[in-house]
Amino acid sequence: MNEELKDLIRNFNTIPFLFVGSGITRRYYGLPNWEGLLRIFASRMGDDEYIYNSYVSKVQDKKDYPMIAELIEKDFKQRWFDDKNFRNLSDNYLSFIEENVSPFKVEIASYVENNSIVLPQYKTEIDKFRELTKKSISGIITTNYDCFLENHTDRYTTYIGQEELVSSNIQGIAEIYKIHGCITNPDSIVINKTDYEEFEAKSQYLAAKLMTIFLEYPIIFVGYSITDENIQKILKAIVDCLSDKNISKLRNRFIFVEYSENDNIIDISSLLKEVGGKNILMTKVTLKNFEILYDLLLEKKPSIPVRVLRFLKDELYNYTITNEPTSNLKLASIDDKRVDDGDLALAIGTVSEITSVGLKGIDSADWYRNIILEDLNCSIDDLLEVTAPILIKQDDKLPLHKYLSIAKHNHLYWEQSASKNNFDNIISNTIRKDRHKRIKSERTVLSIWNDINIIDNLTKRLSLIAHLEENEINIDDLERILFDIFSKEPNILSTIYSTDVRRLIRIYDYLKFGKK
Repeated sequence: MNEELKDLIRNFNTIPFLFVGSGITRRYYGLPNWEGLLRIFASRMGDDEYIYNSYVSKVQDKKDYPMIAELIEKDFKQRWFDDKNFRNLSDNYLSFIEENVSPFKVEIASYVENNSIVLPQYKTEIDKFRELTKKSISGIITTNYDCFLENHTDRYTTYIGQEELVSSNIQGIAEIYKIHGCITNPDSIVINKTDYEEFEAKSQYLAAKLMTIFLEYPIIFVGYSITDENIQKILKAIVDCLSDKNISKLRNRFIFVEYSENDNIIDISSLLKEVGGKNILMTKVTLKNFEILYDLLLEKKPSIPVRVLRFLKDELYNYTITNEPTSNLKLASIDDKRVDDGDLALAIGTVSEITSVGLKGIDSADWYRNIILEDLNCSIDDLLEVTAPILIKQDDKLPLHKYLSIAKHNHLYWEQSASKNNFDNIISNTIRKDRHKRIKSERTVLSIWNDINIIDNLTKRLSLIAHLEENEINIDDLERILFDIFSKEPNILSTIYSTDVRRLIRIYDYLKFGKK
C-alpha cells in the first residue's frame, strides 16, 4: 500500500498545499479539540462536573459548538470582570483587555500558548515536518489558533484572519493562512456564534482569494475529520463560486488524511462527498504513522526552497505593479557588471539557455500527455536529450518509443534502453498473474470500455483494459479512448486515475511505435 501512496504523491502536478486542522496540534501538543476546549473553560465557572452539560442543554443541536461557546462566553466575561481572583492572565495578555478584546478569547489564547508543549514521542516526526516545509509544501491553510505551524515551518509568511488574508497580496507560496485567527491576536479568534456568522457573511471573499490555490494545487487535508463542519462550510464557499467545469478540475485534487489506531494499516480509497449539493471525488488515506506520508512528500520538491520562491514572486509582483526595481531586485542583462552578485537580479539569457531551463521544467505528466495530445511546443530531440535523463530517475518505465520514432537524430542510449522492453515489462506482475481472473466476458478494448455495468467506474475500466493480452488490444481503439479521456479531462494525470492512465499510455506507446 506504500507503493500506492507513493504513486499518488509522485503524480501530483506540483507540490501540494496542506489544510491543517486541530488533529495536528492534538497529536503534537496534546491540545484539546473544540469540544474539549469549551469543557475546560466551562469548568472554570464552577466546581460542577455537569456544568458543560448545562450549557449543552440550552441548544437544540448538541454539537452546535459556536452557540455553546456563545453561552459560555457570556457568563465567563461577566465573571471575569466581577471577580479579579477569576483572572488568569500575564501582563502581556492583559493589554488586550485594555483594547476591549473579550476576556474569554484572551484567556483561550493564554491557555493555548501555555499548553503548546511538544510531546517528546513526536520530536522526530515534527523535525521531518519542518524539513518538509522547506521544499515539499507550497503553503498551509489552517483553522488552528496555536503557533505550531509558525514555529515548525521554514520561515513562512503568516496571514491572520479573514480580513488580513483578503486585503493582502498573497503569493501562494511559503505562506500560512490562519483563517480562524491566532492566539497572537486574540480578537481574531473565531469561536462563538457571532464570529461564525461574520465569517460566513464574508466567506465568498475568502473563497475568491483562495480559488487559484484550490484549482492549481493538490490539497492535503490533515488533522480533520471528513465530516468536520468547518471543512464543509469552507468547501461549500469554494464550490459555490465554481462552474461545473471547474468543479470537475477540483474534485480529484483533494486528499483527506485520517488517523488510524492500527499500526499496520495504510488504506487508500476513493470517497465521493456531497458539498453544497455537488459531488466532489476525493481520495482518503488512513494511517497511523505520519512519518510515512512525510517521507513520501519529501521526495517531491523543486530545486529552490519555497521561501525563496515566495521572495522572488513577491519582488516580481511589486515590480509589475510599480514598474520600479526594488532594493532587492534589479533588471539587467546576464553579464551586466553593475549588478553585484549579492543582489537578486532578473537576468536575460540566450534563447538556447532559456529553452534548456524550460525543458528541465517538464514533468512526467507533460511527457505522458504529449504522447497522446502532442501539445508540447518543443523539439523531440531536445526532450530526449534534456528531459528524459531527469524523468527516467523518477519513472523507470518512461515511454520512449514514439519520441524515438520521430526524432531527427540518433539517440543510441535511449534506443538500447527501449529495446529491452517487451509487453510484459511495461505492466505489473500483479496484472500478469490476474489477467484471466479479472476478465470473464468478451476480451476487447471496446467491450470493456462500453460495458454498461462499469460505465461509471473509470478505475475499473482502465484497469481491465490493462489486463488484456497483447494480441487482444486493438491499438486504434485504445488510441481513440486515450484521446477522448484527455479531451474531457486534460489534467487526468494529476488525479487518482493517473497510475491507470499512464499504464495504458505505456501499452499504447509500445504497441504502436515500439513493437518490432
